[in-house]
Amino acid sequence: MDQSKPSTADILAKVRAQKAAAAGAAAPPPADAAAAPAPEAAPVAAAPPAAKPAAPVAKPGSTKDILAAIRAGKGGAAAPAAPPAPAAPAAAITTASAVVAAKPAAAKPAVATGAPIPSVQEMLKAVREGKVAAAAASDAPKAKAPLVAPPMPAKPVLPTRKGAAPSPVRRGLSGIVTIAAISLTCITLGALTGSAILIGAGVLVWGTLMSPFVAALASVAAVTGISVLGVARFMFPNVLVEPPSKFKVGPASDYPLNTVSNKWKDQFGVWIVHTDQYEGKNLLYALTSVCTHLGCTPNWLDGEQKFKCPCHGSGFYITGVNFEGPAPRPLERAGIRIAEDGMLEIDKSQKFQEEMGQWIDSASFVDA
Repeated sequence: MDQSKPSTADILAKVRAQKAAAAGAAAPPPADAAAAPAPEAAPVAAAPPAAKPAAPVAKPGSTKDILAAIRAGKGGAAAPAAPPAPAAPAAAITTASAVVAAKPAAAKPAVATGAPIPSVQEMLKAVREGKVAAAAASDAPKAKAPLVAPPMPAKPVLPTRKGAAPSPVRRGLSGIVTIAAISLTCITLGALTGSAILIGAGVLVWGTLMSPFVAALASVAAVTGISVLGVARFMFPNVLVEPPSKFKVGPASDYPLNTVSNKWKDQFGVWIVHTDQYEGKNLLYALTSVCTHLGCTPNWLDGEQKFKCPCHGSGFYITGVNFEGPAPRPLERAGIRIAEDGMLEIDKSQKFQEEMGQWIDSASFVDA
């Protein structure tokens, strides 16, 4: 009986059967199967009569039909179409079909058929949306834990030993000033009274109670105080203490004739003169020790019986009249009288000049 040409489906089935038979022959038999005697081959069942060839598949007519066929092939378990193999004898085909029927087909994961394949734009959009969601999740603010300051460590308490030396006592400014005042007072009083005990006590207080630093500080304070006192003294005017204008020089008998007494020259600035050379009269008078030239103090030269000025060489007689040098006029007389107690009293507030005719005044001399 004439057989028609096999279809593509029959060819694919045969190829699959051959691949399955080759895989089964290549796998090594198990150890138990190798040890056991090989069973007798079962008689191969007679192949059923060949089925009638299926009607030829109609060729697709458009691009839509081709795409639909491709999707249907991907959705099912069919492999891509292989090139047609040469026809095998009928006995081989029958044996292969029986082997295929005896071995179970390998399980394959089921794939949903007819699921649409996403386009490239859809896949890119999905990837972008995933990246944006991840970035938003990473940028979300994280709650920060509150900062808590660590506790301060407790100050260690140093153990005290029995008999330990006490810490030195620090004196304040008032204590320093008090100690310095006491020691300085003792030293000053000891120096004024000549007491060595007070001076020693002051030095002892200063050296025992004052540390070197405090002593230096007290010295600086003392120098500063002295400077302040000096400035204050400079701001006040000088006071000239003059001797009294009236004073007593003793009785007239203390001054012999033709003598000049220098006893009161340094203290009161006068000479007491007793002479009879002025107009032949025996007189006692007081001459001021001021040169009439430029105010220098002349000296009485007893051997030469004259007053001589050491500044410019002016000379005066015992009467006070000038006779040499640049002095323009005689020396001046001071007021003199005999007081109620019989003593000679000099009054320097009165001045008598010979060139003005004042030496004839009775207040300028005393009759001896």
